[in-house]
Amino acid sequence: MAEYQEMLRELQEWETRDILNDLLQIAEQSATKWNEEIILADRILKLWKDRLEKSRKGREEAEERQDSVHLVFSLSDAGSLKVTISELGMRQKIKVMAFNELFSIGPIMNLETPEGQRRRQQWIMERFSYFTYANLHNSDHQIGRMIKTILTIPERKSITIWFGNNAHDLVGLHFALYLLRNREQPIQIINLTEAYKKFAMDDEGNAQPYAQGLIAPEIYKEIVKHYENTRPLDSIQRRYYESNWLEKLSKQEHTLRFWQDGKIVGMAEEELDGIIISSVLKLQNEETADGFVRAGHVVAEVFENMFQLVGDQFVEYRMWRLISDGILSFRGLPNAMFQYSVKVNN
Repeated sequence: MAEYQEMLRELQEWETRDILNDLLQIAEQSATKWNEEIILADRILKLWKDRLEKSRKGREEAEERQDSVHLVFSLSDAGSLKVTISELGMRQKIKVMAFNELFSIGPIMNLETPEGQRRRQQWIMERFSYFTYANLHNSDHQIGRMIKTILTIPERKSITIWFGNNAHDLVGLHFALYLLRNREQPIQIINLTEAYKKFAMDDEGNAQPYAQGLIAPEIYKEIVKHYENTRPLDSIQRRYYESNWLEKLSKQEHTLRFWQDGKIVGMAEEELDGIIISSVLKLQNEETADGFVRAGHVVAEVFENMFQLVGDQFVEYRMWRLISDGILSFRGLPNAMFQYSVKVNN
């Protein structure tokens, strides 16, 4: 049974649904036949092997048509990139890969090793209730799986890495380039924050988007359309990122990171607490008579005043630490941000 379960993990969701539909049809057709249990078992196993072979062949043919791999550092960024390259008619030749991580938070020390990955996983599990669910449903995008996937990219395929000016993406960029240190194919890196300046000529004076999700779709589409004009990294540039990972980032013990003055800066976890408290106080004065404000509004306000990509889950985690320390009070249901409210204690 374990062998079949491993095969099942190779299939896409739509492929699994197709097989299930066929199994139901076979079961219905076999229900009235003599010795139907044996017949059904034989047909199910044959169907399973045939469809698995067809699926593998289809993926191999798709892989052959693809001449480049594009790497991003979140599933939402991957979704946006897939939609955009499809709109541009490039979907057949590009494969999109994505980590499902937030590299601006949590341990990254020795992340290239199994021990470092376990340390990070343990830290996240202890703090974020969503982790087990996300880990189960997106197992292909876990760090260990992604390392194996990246290391098996065929040498004939070029690689493009997309990132913005934020600690999450830039840690991911350094990590990925370290993993690719022994590969010889050309590697492009696209800084979306810098590219935005080129394609948003009428947006001068406004804050530059520090993450992909903050770029208007029409501008993002123009950036992707012209990505091939970017020159691949030379050997000196690649060695810079590789050594920077191994000698600096992989030795860092902080569990919070900001992008400041062109550098990835390690911070204490409590760094956000002052911004959270100030945000609650501001909203108390503006929105309420009793002092309580929706936790979701607080998180939104924090991001209005902090141009860092750290994730709303981390902000909420720090909010609950402030509640635990008696600095904030709460009322309501603590299971979702828009079901409870907080205020600063006097």
